[in-house]
Amino acid sequence: MTHRNAMRARALQTFVLAALLAFGVAACSAASGDAPPSKGSNKGGAPNGGRDEPGLSLGGGDIKTGTGGSAGTLGTGGVCKAESHEGQRVPLDMYFLVDSSLSMDEDIPGGGTRWAAVSSALMGFLESPSNADVALGLGYFPVLPPATCQMGDPGCICLWALCFNLSFELASCNVDDYSTPTVPLALPPNAGPLISDLQAHLLNGGTPTRPALEGAVKYVDTWAAAHPDRKSVIVLATDGEPTGCLPNSAEDVADVAAAALASSAAIQTFVIGVGSSLQSLNLIAQAGGTKQAYLVEDTNATTAFAEALEQIRGAASPCDFLIPTAGVQGKIDPNQVNVEFTPVGSATPTQLAQTSDGSAATCGPEGGWHYDNPAAPQAIKLCPASCSLVNGGGVQVSGGTVQVQFGCETVRQDPK
Repeated sequence: MTHRNAMRARALQTFVLAALLAFGVAACSAASGDAPPSKGSNKGGAPNGGRDEPGLSLGGGDIKTGTGGSAGTLGTGGVCKAESHEGQRVPLDMYFLVDSSLSMDEDIPGGGTRWAAVSSALMGFLESPSNADVALGLGYFPVLPPATCQMGDPGCICLWALCFNLSFELASCNVDDYSTPTVPLALPPNAGPLISDLQAHLLNGGTPTRPALEGAVKYVDTWAAAHPDRKSVIVLATDGEPTGCLPNSAEDVADVAAAALASSAAIQTFVIGVGSSLQSLNLIAQAGGTKQAYLVEDTNATTAFAEALEQIRGAASPCDFLIPTAGVQGKIDPNQVNVEFTPVGSATPTQLAQTSDGSAATCGPEGGWHYDNPAAPQAIKLCPASCSLVNGGGVQVSGGTVQVQFGCETVRQDPK
């Protein structure tokens, strides 16, 4: 080949190579622009804007979305496939404040004493397998005042250099004496110490209900602050009207219960009255957020007291459900959370919508849910109407299951 022919051949090769490169660039530009993705690709049509992220489909929750979009996988017809989990209830803690005054030693129809009926029913409740995950604590009132005292103390009698406490009510009025439980709340739950103490406890004194409940609230509030992932309630059991330790009227006790309910721990006070003429105890229960007291007649005290305890556990069971910190796709978005309830015996779930403004204030007869703290939510709280459905109308057996779904835009109620 001559030198001239070689130059012509190299020029032709350069031209062909340049043409091939130009064609390749054009093809790549078309593939990354308007050309549709290949079958099975995660890119182009995903609601996450083409990011190569997996969709949320665990549990098969289907939620129709609005125009706001969703982090979940969109199926046909604008249906979002959400990550679904069975709702995990906030655990329950029950602190029993039990009247052990001398009047509890009175005989009742059918044999035995009022104390025997109450303690027997309470021990049966504590032994129930249904309390396997319930923290249990116990305190009594009255606490006897110290045997010795100083001149000028209420109920203090001094003879020469010796002073003795002869308080007529035989009861301490000091709140701090009731803030230390006889058997503290403990994790894991253990009913054994409570049962042993009930069997050995001696009766004495009067009925200083106001300082006793105030001390119990002080203790339970401290416990609740150390266990914010649990729900704490107080169960007050008494056989009489408050006496001694002024101020100590039913209204005074109700004020203590109301303050406990208004605290950051929102401690409810359930009340069981044993005997007769105990209508004023309803005032305490209402102030404590539990509507009315459970009043038990002496004629059927053991059975009725046991039934009251079962009803209280059902009513106290938290309608609060924990929110995990992360799901399949990472951190949970509080604007992409939904709740479904499936009644016992049904295969069809009912969606519970979030309240219109996301607060408890707009809970209505239709039920729904809201966050414990909309600014930094840690738990979902059901409105009272929905809570009653989930708890089976306030009895022990649950009325169904709750599913919490993540990854689809939250469904909210229409503003009223």
